[in-house]
Amino acid sequence: MIVKVRGILLRFTNYENEIEVGGSTVREGLAALAERFPTLDEVLMDREGSVRATHLIALNGEQLSLEELDREATEDDRVDIVTAVSGG
Repeated sequence: MIVKVRGILLRFTNYENEIEVGGSTVREGLAALAERFPTLDEVLMDREGSVRATHLIALNGEQLSLEELDREATEDDRVDIVTAVSGG
């Protein structure tokens, strides 16, 4: 699958925005991404290994809840990570 990284997360992937990763589910793909970029792991995942609530995950344009991350993904699928940014 291809994971698309945007915004503030790009600095943790050496500014690569489309990254091919292995895995048979979205969760496995995100774990592979975090393993490849250890500094991203600290920002993307919490201490229990779950995706932090500030990140939205989408599979082929469909937003997934955290419970849906075990959805099957193939090499042709695209996973987007969108980070909510707040400020004033």
